[in-house]
Amino acid sequence: MESNDFLIKLKAKTVELNFETPNIQSKLELISKYRDLLIEENKKQNLTRLLSSKDFIEGHVEDAINLEKSGFLRYPAMDLGSGGGVPGILCAIFDEKPWILAESEKRKAQFLENTLNTLKLSHVFVYAGRGEDYICEHSVQSIVVRAVAPVDKIYKWIKNCSTWNNLILFKGPKWPKPNAEWDLFSKKHSNRVLKIENKYHYQVGTAKKQRVIVNLIRSA
Repeated sequence: MESNDFLIKLKAKTVELNFETPNIQSKLELISKYRDLLIEENKKQNLTRLLSSKDFIEGHVEDAINLEKSGFLRYPAMDLGSGGGVPGILCAIFDEKPWILAESEKRKAQFLENTLNTLKLSHVFVYAGRGEDYICEHSVQSIVVRAVAPVDKIYKWIKNCSTWNNLILFKGPKWPKPNAEWDLFSKKHSNRVLKIENKYHYQVGTAKKQRVIVNLIRSA
């Protein structure tokens, strides 16, 4: 019963956001299965607190939908510090393109691997290690980071790898306006090693919380 209620709310959200993708119903059912797996695993290890229908949709699904709508993604894409698999798994369900889920914690990586096998997402690969180790040897077109670290720390991890050009960050609504994070990065890197290529603003939930997806590209 709860799964049916979740599916109804999920479908309503895709309609509200005017989000269309082929075979939408079967994809929403797959997302429901993924959420069930996440709920069970969360009893064993802390993956996310956003598990109720409302929280999961507003805190996870809406981010993934808006990332898809932003047009910033290039493939293969890496979900750096994937944790429980958001946004990588959700985006890979919506649009069957290649993703790498990079997760250095073994238990989380094992959950991701089991989840992909259960959901039969053969176009997604789990890298059980540090994402920067992977991208120093394999080419990726986009690196996506959600709530892992500030931009300065992320750049330190990946700056010596030449296999990427497109960095996508989930940030608060004012980023990068008077913003300590971006200001600190800019001061440290006066040659402007990264530049803001584009920003995608959106709102989530009934509270209309403001969020922005920032697309950074290498300029040096």
